[in-house]
Amino acid sequence: MPAQVTVIYPSTKSSTFDMDYYLSTHMPLVQKLWGPHGLKNWTVLKFNADAPYSVQATLFWDSMGDFEKAGKTEEAGKIMGDIPNFSSEQPTLMPGEVVGSQ
Repeated sequence: MPAQVTVIYPSTKSSTFDMDYYLSTHMPLVQKLWGPHGLKNWTVLKFNADAPYSVQATLFWDSMGDFEKAGKTEEAGKIMGDIPNFSSEQPTLMPGEVVGSQ
């Protein structure tokens, strides 16, 4: 069953987020390192300035098992270790199985 992982970055008065770095460096790194583990594609959404979150990425996986395995790899450490290069805040990850779509 397909799975999605929603990654949301909090927005505070003092938080910073470098969207250029995120799109040009971080997300290609995520695809390169996790693609072989079942990551199919991803999307990025930028919220309005007054929202409680600044950015949301949705990662599309072949299965929840693939995401769980990828999360235990050395590559996961590289991906998570890159976060301070573009965000002052740590994200929240919300994985789930797709149970319906059109």
